[in-house]
Amino acid sequence: MKAWTPSQILIWVVALFGITLTGVPASADDWDVCRNAAARMEQQHNMPKGMMTSIALVESGRRSPTGDVKSWPWTINADGRAYYFATRNGAVDAVRRLMADGVRTIDIGCMQVNLRFHPRAFTSVEEAFDPMSNVAYAAYFLRDLETRSESWDQAIGRYHSFSPALNARYSARVQAVWGKERETARANPSQHPSPVEALSAEHAGLRLSSYSDELQRYSDDFTEASVIPGPITWTETASLSR
Repeated sequence: MKAWTPSQILIWVVALFGITLTGVPASADDWDVCRNAAARMEQQHNMPKGMMTSIALVESGRRSPTGDVKSWPWTINADGRAYYFATRNGAVDAVRRLMADGVRTIDIGCMQVNLRFHPRAFTSVEEAFDPMSNVAYAAYFLRDLETRSESWDQAIGRYHSFSPALNARYSARVQAVWGKERETARANPSQHPSPVEALSAEHAGLRLSSYSDELQRYSDDFTEASVIPGPITWTETASLSR
């Protein structure tokens, strides 16, 4: 196991005690932003209802004050270590410290988008943590995977990895969460309303053309996924030695 740097120790302490480097307390509203963004993107892209919200739960789910598991927008995973922060500012500060320490494999936000393998997905770390921008990019990525897969189930697995063993296990985990979500929705329909109206392409932070360009770059330059921890990971075909 890699030794922890001083910055990583500080980040772990900050995340553990639910504080941020700016001392701002967490907001109760933050518990719903990932679900709301995922529901909107499901409708925007005509995706199966509950699919994106279930993936978000697998990627960034944590126990809420009410006892149930919800996706948390200020989540990061660095070199296989997960951290949950009280605020967006705290998470942004942590990512910058990790980058300064030379850490490159960092998954962030509701959908845990990997910054190393999707370096042009966002214009800044702040935008990457914007729940709608984070989920929107993941939705475009999933849609692109679906067009190159035999089913949504296969696309879900490939969101995590192209390795058959890894993507099958991941897809099964998402399907299990999705099944529980459907059961909960049937039992408590008022707590799981239908997705709200679709967002316009001009929504702040949704650089839709840029997302399309980024996905095209992956179609052109990358093929199979790597086994590096994280949902969006790819291996270059002939350029790993460059």
